[in-house]
Amino acid sequence: MRRFLVLGHKAAIDPGFTLNDLPGAAGRLDVLCRAIGASLFLSHGIRRDVETHLLLQDQVHIRIRGDRVKRLNPDERSTAALIKHALKALGDEEAQSTPGIFVARRSLSDVLDGFLDAGATPVVLHEEGVAAEGFVFPEDPAFILSDHTEFSERDQMELADYPRVSLGDQSLHASQAITITHYLLDRRETDVQGDLVLAHKVWGEPKAQLIKTLLEDFDIPVNILMHAPPSLLPMTVDGLAEVRILVNARDLEKARLVIADYFEPPCDD
Repeated sequence: MRRFLVLGHKAAIDPGFTLNDLPGAAGRLDVLCRAIGASLFLSHGIRRDVETHLLLQDQVHIRIRGDRVKRLNPDERSTAALIKHALKALGDEEAQSTPGIFVARRSLSDVLDGFLDAGATPVVLHEEGVAAEGFVFPEDPAFILSDHTEFSERDQMELADYPRVSLGDQSLHASQAITITHYLLDRRETDVQGDLVLAHKVWGEPKAQLIKTLLEDFDIPVNILMHAPPSLLPMTVDGLAEVRILVNARDLEKARLVIADYFEPPCDD
């Protein structure tokens, strides 16, 4: 499951706010509504494997489950109305205000503990983190973002022990960061599930390992396939020492260009 937690530092926690002024009287609740949409909506459906969390003023925790939520629409006003309804059901124990939306009094520390108890790995999204291209995303991530303001000093202390990942040098809206994160994870899943294609074949493992290392330096994931382990067949017999270099289909053209520039023209099957 993917989880997203957005910290709303000024968002209203009193259900009396007006739906006619989400950016003002509701404390930029519009930012949080857009984040909910980016995390959960597909073009014609809902991401069922996503859970979206809001933490309002480090006091109110709202949790939205993609596999259970009902009556969630793309417009900010109706999303804010669901939040308003959730605030009316607020108590110390978690309550379900509408199908798939849960609310309780919680702090950031409480929410993080909940992630860890569920087996999720918190990851902070911030422009000053390590580049996403070089980061190995965990299998069960819980991404943490701030709203239109920077993380507070208290937030920074609570999040200090977790990895910080950057989606670029520019500051992005929370909804934009969520969209890009979904893209990166969707692409990773496609790569895992998709078929690998042949980029080149060589004789002997040492040369194959050199090419593999080179391609990985160009951010191209590589698998190598040998007909038999060299330890079993120390000499070439009927092509059994042939080693195939396999890449994802989207990386094929780039991989073949790199191999041609540094080694030799790639051979086809």
